[in-house]
Amino acid sequence: MSTIGMMEGAFFVGRKEIMDWVNSQLDLNLSKVEDTANGAVACQLLDIMYPGKVPMSKVNWSAKQSFEFVANYKILQTCFTKLNIERHIDVDRLITGKYMDNLEFMQWFKRFYEMGVSDKGDYDAYAQRCKGKGGDTYNGGKISSGAPVAAAAKPKSAPVAAKAPTAAKPTAAAAPVAVAPPTKSAAPARAAPAEQENHPARANASSNADMNKELASLRQTNAESTRAYAELRTEMEGLEKERDFYFEKLRDIEIVLQDLEDKGEGTPLSAALFKILYATADGFEPLANAAEEPTKSVDVYPESVPYDDNQESY
Repeated sequence: MSTIGMMEGAFFVGRKEIMDWVNSQLDLNLSKVEDTANGAVACQLLDIMYPGKVPMSKVNWSAKQSFEFVANYKILQTCFTKLNIERHIDVDRLITGKYMDNLEFMQWFKRFYEMGVSDKGDYDAYAQRCKGKGGDTYNGGKISSGAPVAAAAKPKSAPVAAKAPTAAKPTAAAAPVAVAPPTKSAAPARAAPAEQENHPARANASSNADMNKELASLRQTNAESTRAYAELRTEMEGLEKERDFYFEKLRDIEIVLQDLEDKGEGTPLSAALFKILYATADGFEPLANAAEEPTKSVDVYPESVPYDDNQESY
């Protein structure tokens, strides 16, 4: 697929559209282009296009190190060769996890995919992913390893509750024991101090409960704000990288056109492209003749006012 050139519209697709496409095709929830750097995502996209041609059982979804990424890309490159796909994979740049390198590769893959696939049919992305190492838990997975443990731990509390009635059952020896009732004069004297001591304790307990509730609410608000800030920060960094990427491309185009003009090989097409590159926003007029106007000098001491060396300075 060498016909997909750098100026193809595919290479102007943004990060969000790329990630939405990858997630919809593979039933994933990736948030960053850098998450595709392990090579496993590209292997499964090719598996959709050519069912049975990619050995998904050899794909390592739990890859964390560079040499593990290389193994996945080796699988992909081998499949490219067997399927006569003319595309060089720059593994050394992709495994570093840099944004622009992986974005360009996914942009190319999306265009390549759309040229050959109109509908993935009943392809089960999760089942195919489970064939490889770590595929069942990749990106959170659909199987939670902690669920069986939690289910098995619940019945342990039942026997403890069943023993409670037997412990409270009175014995025969306890029946004849009689407790002398307190005198009428002693009861009020003991109750009064107790009630006075309990009132401050209740007030403190209520105050602590309110403070704990407010503290929990503030922590939750802070966590939500932190999460929102992180998302906005990630989005902003992505937009800045896209801006720099397209600016560099426009700069390269400008240099090529300028070289043609310098060599006297300019054409109406190059002139039209220059007009587009140098177009300004509505309402803004550049000072075209500003550089040609001479700078007016100002005579600090006109001839009509002679300079006095003895004049006081202020």
